[in-house]
Amino acid sequence: MLDASTRRLAVELLVKLVETYSPTFKEEGAVGVLEDYTVRMGFNKVRVDEAGSLIAEVGGSGRTLLMAGHIDTVDEPLEVVLEDGRLKGRGAVDAKGPLAAMTMAAYLASQHLDLSNLKVVLAALVGEEGPSHGAKRIVESVKADYIVVGEPTGLDGVIVGCRGSCRLTVECTGSGGHTANPQLYRLPCMELVDIIKSIGGELKGYTVTLVYMECGSRGKLNVIPKRATAIFNVRIPVGGSSDSLRPVIEESLKTYNCMWSLSECTEPFKTSPNNPVARAAVRALLKLGFKPRIAYKAGTSDMTILSRITGNIVEIGPGRPELSHTDFEEISLEDYLAGIKVYYNMIELLARERGGGEVKRL
Repeated sequence: MLDASTRRLAVELLVKLVETYSPTFKEEGAVGVLEDYTVRMGFNKVRVDEAGSLIAEVGGSGRTLLMAGHIDTVDEPLEVVLEDGRLKGRGAVDAKGPLAAMTMAAYLASQHLDLSNLKVVLAALVGEEGPSHGAKRIVESVKADYIVVGEPTGLDGVIVGCRGSCRLTVECTGSGGHTANPQLYRLPCMELVDIIKSIGGELKGYTVTLVYMECGSRGKLNVIPKRATAIFNVRIPVGGSSDSLRPVIEESLKTYNCMWSLSECTEPFKTSPNNPVARAAVRALLKLGFKPRIAYKAGTSDMTILSRITGNIVEIGPGRPELSHTDFEEISLEDYLAGIKVYYNMIELLARERGGGEVKRL
């Protein structure tokens, strides 16, 4: 089990990270906090890369395990409160809880495991809630045989794939006109409302969410607007692609005289549930009495980008994913500490694949 001093250190690290607000593109403070802790813990080659992500290493020079979590959050702060065994605050779940747990697991592995044949690279990535520039940089600079992505999965969830996403922009235009005679003109706003009502049902198998709409002006309440714009987030199911999405949208919008475009597409991804990291995750959970669930993620993450390095990848971590991005984001310290044990046991199992020696169980 984790001793009292290790538990205190683990909780202290998590609290410090959550207290340091770090929305996308403003992660420097939190990166500095984690840099300080990893240096004090004895990590090797602690550095900040060109994208701003923190990279730190423990272990030997054999096969490489990349443990990647993101240190940025959505841009909406929450009061940080620690009480009754729960930590509330922005990023507690998504995804500083998993990131802190991976940090502690790598530290403990360096103290108690034979890592002569396994190098563990910890990556605190920037930009996951934005353009994922941290993950894209890591793909160019780090080689790995195994990857664990730290995201909240309720711990028992072993994620071996995730949906893709695209930004769909729809713009309807008209000539404008007087509101006294709407029958004489095209009505972009009304067309857009019709599209919003129908498009979700038309794109069967996809999840379509309206995230932005603009139409008209409060200063021109007697004028028919000339332009109406809506932006949707479209989630692509595993097995689909952005290419397969385009003709579906074309068919859905063919009755409307509106322009549309797709941008910022991330393709869906899946890997074998029998890959060595997924197997290690399942065995690590079983050791602690959990009942593992092999699953695909409803959302997207840096997992898709990092899979370019290797298909030996899995996503797992403490925290209730449904609390991500909400006003109720909080993590149970019990789950957080269990997450440390899961990650530690995964490192142990992967180290043993390379003939590691005696270990100390947590």
